[in-house]
Amino acid sequence: MLAGLALAANGKQHRLTLKFNTGAFRSDEVFDSANCPPARYLIEMGRRLLEIAPDAKRLIIGNPLLPLSPDQVAGWIPPALAAPVVIVDSKQFPLAYCLPRWLVEEEERFLLLLSTCDAGLDVRLLGLIAGCEAGALAVPKLDIGEFPISTTTGWFMGRGRQEMLRQCSSAAIKTIQRNKAWRSLPFAAYLPYHAGSLLMLNLAARQVPDGFFAKEIICASYRDIVDSCPSPLEMVPLRLPWLPRDGSVGELEYLTHALERLGPEVRDQHFFGFLRYSRLYNQTPFHLIDQMKFALGHSMRQETDTVHGGQPFASARADLPAKPLKLLFHLAGGWKLKSYRADRAAAMFMVLRGMGCEISVIDRPDLVPYGARLVVSDDTALLTAEVRAHHIFIGVDSFPHHFVRHALGWPTVALFANTKPCNSDAAERSDYRAVVGVLPCNPCGAEKECPMLGGEDCGNFAPPDQVVTAILEMARAVYGFTEGA
Repeated sequence: MLAGLALAANGKQHRLTLKFNTGAFRSDEVFDSANCPPARYLIEMGRRLLEIAPDAKRLIIGNPLLPLSPDQVAGWIPPALAAPVVIVDSKQFPLAYCLPRWLVEEEERFLLLLSTCDAGLDVRLLGLIAGCEAGALAVPKLDIGEFPISTTTGWFMGRGRQEMLRQCSSAAIKTIQRNKAWRSLPFAAYLPYHAGSLLMLNLAARQVPDGFFAKEIICASYRDIVDSCPSPLEMVPLRLPWLPRDGSVGELEYLTHALERLGPEVRDQHFFGFLRYSRLYNQTPFHLIDQMKFALGHSMRQETDTVHGGQPFASARADLPAKPLKLLFHLAGGWKLKSYRADRAAAMFMVLRGMGCEISVIDRPDLVPYGARLVVSDDTALLTAEVRAHHIFIGVDSFPHHFVRHALGWPTVALFANTKPCNSDAAERSDYRAVVGVLPCNPCGAEKECPMLGGEDCGNFAPPDQVVTAILEMARAVYGFTEGA
């Protein structure tokens, strides 16, 4: 829940409460996105307040991290509160921000740099942005306590994540202090971690040409993704290995090394926008591409803005005879619970080969004994060539699946198990189908082992017969394929 007040010159107050959208796109809801810093919601509340109160002179916006009401916030402010001011608790945790209208209307992107968890940094940053002294107003005897690692409202804001936001705010302060022309500097989206995240960012950026960001910080190893799926964002390569999934390097440690590795020539010429998860992305019904669009600056106010409510990014199909039906499988996810079991794959292959289908499999040598041709896909160019040599792609929730469907538009059968399809699938069409089991534990969010039964295999993958049926139905609809001679 987000809280805001708009204060007119005559003293009139306009109060607004926004709830996180669960899919209905009502007027009192705000889009639920994990891929943005909490301060992105300060900007969104500012936009909404100016819509309902175009004559407002000051805006009071509650910290998005806290479940506040406008009445609570109104009770903390004196009648003649100056702006900019950060309202804080007894331990200097930001409770709300009092901002002059012009700052929200003309310089909203700079609000993206506020930490929302360190009032000292935020006061300094607001003062620099506004060009005047900013202050802090304490609410007597109020102490919200230590912010939890995760909250019932979906925030994922442990100490490490808060420290990452502080580092980005500190870097912004230094950039302003060192560069007289700081207002003209570009914003760079910081998201160098994983291939799938970069793909989602580039696909989203194509639809937000006038967003907050002009550049993107990417892992240099992922240049091929940008080449294969370019966006309006200029690439700034980070020469660090990608963040490992085994937890051996934490995100905070990686951010620290990244800022060091980029060097002063990059640090002092950019503002960095933190686009890693600050909310739990699988608690929302929205696609990660849509969540990224919100992070880039689009307000996402209607269903037609979304992946599921709009047109597909691309559409293509194989220029091959329908027989033999050529199938390309990718059954190894980013972690074990997202990988399709070998015994089930073997049963599926046996049936399909019995129908005369030719089967290739990416990066699963353990499946070669079951009649599959092994494909090694080290980059997007190799993956693209293999995809175009097959009729249908069948893949788990991982980068190849997202690239094949969203960037290439290829006929795809998607296999989901412990992750929720709506966060990373595509709109249901004759050439796209997401197949998932019916267990009530989806999505569990686990990576290393099943939290219910133990072990490294997820029992929520659809069984082989359902996958085979989905493949054959798509082959008939798209290519006119029929079983038999």
